[in-house]
Order: sequence, then C-alpha cells, then structure tokens
Amino acid sequence: MGSTLLKAPIAWILVAGSLALWVTGCGDDNSAPAEIISHSAAIASDNVLIAEVAVTLDREGTVYIEYENAQAGKFRTATTEDVAMEHQVPLLRLRPTATYSYTVVSTNDEGEENRSDSGSFTTGELPPELSTLTIDATGTPSSELVLLDHREIEGSWLFMLDGDGQIVWYYESPNPVEDVPYPTGAIVQKPNYNLVYQLNNPFNICCIREITPTGRIVDNLAAGPVNGFPHRALLLRPDGKILYAAWTYRVIDDTANDGDAETLVEGLALRVWDQETGLSTELWNAFDALGTDHRGGWGTGNIASYPNEVTLQEHTPPIRWSGANSLQIGPRDNIIISIPNFSQVISISPDFQRIEWKLGGPESTFTFEDPADRFYRQHTAQQLPNGNILMFDNGRNRPEEEGGNYSRALELALNDYDLVARKVWEYRHAPDLYAVNRSSAYRLQNGNTLLNFVTNPRVVVEVAPDGTEVFKANISGPRMQGSFRAYAIDSVMGETRVTD
Repeated sequence: MGSTLLKAPIAWILVAGSLALWVTGCGDDNSAPAEIISHSAAIASDNVLIAEVAVTLDREGTVYIEYENAQAGKFRTATTEDVAMEHQVPLLRLRPTATYSYTVVSTNDEGEENRSDSGSFTTGELPPELSTLTIDATGTPSSELVLLDHREIEGSWLFMLDGDGQIVWYYESPNPVEDVPYPTGAIVQKPNYNLVYQLNNPFNICCIREITPTGRIVDNLAAGPVNGFPHRALLLRPDGKILYAAWTYRVIDDTANDGDAETLVEGLALRVWDQETGLSTELWNAFDALGTDHRGGWGTGNIASYPNEVTLQEHTPPIRWSGANSLQIGPRDNIIISIPNFSQVISISPDFQRIEWKLGGPESTFTFEDPADRFYRQHTAQQLPNGNILMFDNGRNRPEEEGGNYSRALELALNDYDLVARKVWEYRHAPDLYAVNRSSAYRLQNGNTLLNFVTNPRVVVEVAPDGTEVFKANISGPRMQGSFRAYAIDSVMGETRVTD
C-alpha cells in the first residue's frame, strides 16, 4: 500500500510538468502493436502459387507475414504500407502442391510485435502449360530467383525458378488477339517489384505492359503511329521513364543502289515513355544517325505482313533494315545498342546527339586482330564498368574459318589507342550449342555470368569467371516454342528469406 502511494505522486508530478506528455502518455496502450483478432489464408482464384492472408486487427496497424515450408525455406513479406484494421497480404514465391505454415506479425514503429497462432495453406498444381515442362536443374544460382520468359503453343508465360530449380511464380500473358500467340521481349523489374515487358510477334505488334507481382495489368503503351512500334528491347531509366526500341518507317529513293524510287524501309528509333503523362517521345533514329547506306543486310526476309498502320506496302514490301534487340545505359550514361541486322554494337552519347563508336559490322570503329573474335547476330550487348563489352554471340552464319555455327558469351576489351577489339573472356558450352536467334548473357554483381541458350532443350546456365558452371537448368517440354532471356532477381514482391 505504501509503495502504491509513493508511485502516484511521482507520476502526477511528471504529468503536471508537461500536459502534452500526459496526453501522449494516455495513448501508451494504443502505441503497442495492435492485437490480431483473426486471420485466414486462401489460394488466389487465378494463380495456384499466390496465397492471400486476410487479417483483422483490433485497431489500425501494420502487419507482415512469416511463412515456411520444410523444403522451400522460411520467408517473410514486406511490412504493409497501409495502417489499417483489415489487411489482405499476398504471399508469393511458393512451390506447387506444397503445404506452408504461416504466422501473422503485428508491429509498430518501435519494432514491438504481436504474433498470431499458426495457420496453414496448400498450393495447387501448375497449369498444364508449365506442368508439362521438364526442368533438370543442378547447382545453385547466386541470385535468389531466376526470371524466365516462356513461349508455348498458345501464348507466352513468365515464370521464376528458385535455387532448387522449382517454379515458384508464374504469369500468363494475355494475347491481345485471340488465338494469336504473342511472345514477350525484354523484361525489367521496377523498384516496386512491378514487371514491365514488351509483347509482340514478328507480324503483330502490340505494346509495352506493366504488371504487378500478383498479375494485374496497371499500364499499357500501345503500338501505333504515335508511339512507334515497340519491339524486343527496353530499359528502366534512373528517372523512372522507360526507354524502348521501336520500329519506324520511311520511304526512300533507293535507285542509287539499284532499288526502287519508292522503297519502304523499316528502321530503328529510340523512344522514351513517361508513364506519369502517358506520352512517348522519339530521342534518336537510325535513319538520321546512320543513314540507309549503312547496311549489313537489305531485304524483306521471311516477313509475311507488317503493322496495319504501315499504309505504303502496296508500293513495295518494307525492307527490314535495322532494329535493336537490347539497350543498356553504359558507365558514362552512354547508350549501348545491339543491332543484329548489322552484327554491330554501337554507343551513342548521353544526349543522343552523337555516335561514339561502332563495334563489328559495317564501318566498325574497331578492328579485330583475331578474326575468331568477331561476333554474329548478337544479343544483350552491355558495357561493363571496366569498359569491356559483354554480349551473347549467337554466331549465326559465322564463317567456317572462324569456327562455324556455335554460340557463346563473349567479352571484348576495346583499346581506344590502337582501336583494336580483343577477346578477354568467353564461355562456350561443352558440347557447343548453337542458338540461331534470341538468347542472352548478363554479368552479375558477383562476377558470374547468367546465360540463356534458346535451343532445344533450352539451357539456362550461370558460370563463374573460370567457366565453372555453378547452376544449370535444361528445360524442355512438348508445348515449348522458344524463349528470349534469363534474368537474376532477388525477390518477387519484397519478400525476403529468413535464416534463423
């Protein structure tokens, strides 16, 4: 009793010293983490690898979810941004036909927590477009996840593999035209984990799309005379805008080259999409910067039709002259462009006003002392921090005296003094693989290189600088029609691995 009497005056003196402090102190109970009243989990109706946990709190607060499976490991979601009593928290990076336990954690700004009792859920079977794939994986990738595009008979899918080669996320890309398969091009992941990807097939141009990790389309840039015709390559600029490659069309007088007086030519333009305004702007085009006399090939190829907006094809079939299959912002903010039509990589200045150099193809700035260092119909050209150029060298139509048709990852050092390009590193699969088109090679932060060989079976491999294969997945299936690239990423939607 005496102890109680002593405590009361002390408390009153402190409160009297500051009315504001007393008011704040009255809310001490409410500053504690909210109590978890109820929670339940259900599998999303449109995706068997997404679970949704519904949470009710006794008052407004934030939560996160811890979830685990004995084989897959333990993970936690990001803390919810909304301060609310009701939460719907998606759980991603889940394996098919697997049972997970989960715990809801209510938290506050001081890091205090309330934890719920344990719940559970079981994921479903993969759709047949993916379940029919055979994935033979060995080793472990250095990234948490590998993001892959996948073209099958009826359309395109995106999916992710975990460190054991298990599919843990997928998305079916809706075809803009029913029963017309549209493959995907380049994919970039935004800081908010949304994916932006390009969608078209050689004869039907569509768009650039942005989707959330849960598969909701939140933005779309349509192809057409206003935005150009996006194809294959795009990147996310530091200012958040999307730089993309587009086809644009001009009629030229080609009589000096024994062509027609009215020749419709398809050429490369670079455009930027400002998603805040919804507008796109042309920054550069090959017609003005290179000129159509700069040729590495001139013909219509096996093109059956062209975008409907091209209205001059009654005069002459369009010439597929130049296009990009990759874009990269280099170490000096220069723009690295891979132009497979020319078997050439070019660098343009950060202000898009000047071609800094050309590597390979016609009018190359650099020579090759060793002819075997040349590349053919390359993809994913990048300038590394040391100035070297890394690419996937498809080797299409490589002369027999240079080794013939095989594909590789190739790194070239550019000597600015004598203007010579020299091979400093390569990776060739044993035995050799030949990917006639598409494919990719990316240098990872740890110095390893992640490759995607568009062969049958598809081969995704991560190699160390000494050529050691640290991860490899051979992917095949009766419905598989091809792919484009492989990407190393660390999270689907901000979830992280928990290591106790």
